[in-house]
Amino acid sequence: KKPYSAVTVTIETLTSEAYDEDDLSGIPDLVEVITIQASGPTEAARAIRKKLKYGNVHRQLRALVLLDGLIQNAGPRFTRTFADEPLLERLRVCGTSDLSDPEVRKKCRELFSSWSQYGNKPGLERIARLHKELPKRKVTVTQERSRVLKETENPFGDEEDDEPASPKSPSPPAAGPSGSGSIFGGSSSSDKKKRSSKAKSKRKPFNLEAEKEQMKSVIAESSLAATNLLNVLQTINREKERISDNSLAVERFESCKILRRKVLRFIHHVDHEQWLGPLLHANDELVHALMTFEQLDQSVDADSDSDDELAEQAHLYRSKNQPTPFLSSTFSRHVI
Repeated sequence: KKPYSAVTVTIETLTSEAYDEDDLSGIPDLVEVITIQASGPTEAARAIRKKLKYGNVHRQLRALVLLDGLIQNAGPRFTRTFADEPLLERLRVCGTSDLSDPEVRKKCRELFSSWSQYGNKPGLERIARLHKELPKRKVTVTQERSRVLKETENPFGDEEDDEPASPKSPSPPAAGPSGSGSIFGGSSSSDKKKRSSKAKSKRKPFNLEAEKEQMKSVIAESSLAATNLLNVLQTINREKERISDNSLAVERFESCKILRRKVLRFIHHVDHEQWLGPLLHANDELVHALMTFEQLDQSVDADSDSDDELAEQAHLYRSKNQPTPFLSSTFSRHVI
């Protein structure tokens, strides 16, 4: 069992909103509690890492300030033992990931540059190299790997979903592991192919003049929906709540998925630059918002520094069925 003592409690207090970002007044007390605990340095490293990983922007910045204060003031016992690989990897991620807040990335760059002077100090050699390192083991959600992008690749998905249900009695749902639901679609690829082939024959010819007003609306809605999703993600306290457990975030996530299918449908039909540019931009905004949701909710795969119980519960929406990509390589060149 990992230690939980006055070290963790003090870091929890010092990273709260009660302290200004650059307040160093609590460093002496923190140094003292670390010194009197046998596991003080390693417990401090873990507590700081968790703030960097799950905390809001203020807590992340405070954690970086505290770490810098400890490096300068906690003495050789601390500096020789605190810099374990999980903390180093979390620092690399905070300093380079597009999902890190710009203020956090900026603070990391400043500190990494400052810490480069410690190259010859025992225990700080690896800290001194952070300014020229990228994450080593972090598995990011790339566009090729993204579940949600694969699920929304079919621009005619809504048309297929609108198809009348078969009059046959529905078969009972298959039992799933632990009964947990998934926020990704659960239809089998064979069912999707059948619906796709039927829907193709029923599609109406595309009429640009008739679709213009809807295109304008979808473009505007896409920008707003992407912004709304990103905004709600910033309000979630990941220390206490999973992203996919937040009903408002899931609702806005689903709205972005629906809008992306509509955007891709228009991109599939439209060649005129007047419309293609705004549509591609709308797709980019939706992709960014959807992948941000997916990345922040994938603690196990996305965070190679995870060794705590909370992170090990992550990735709620894994499923066995991989959706079949719809877009041809020619079409995906414009979209992905």
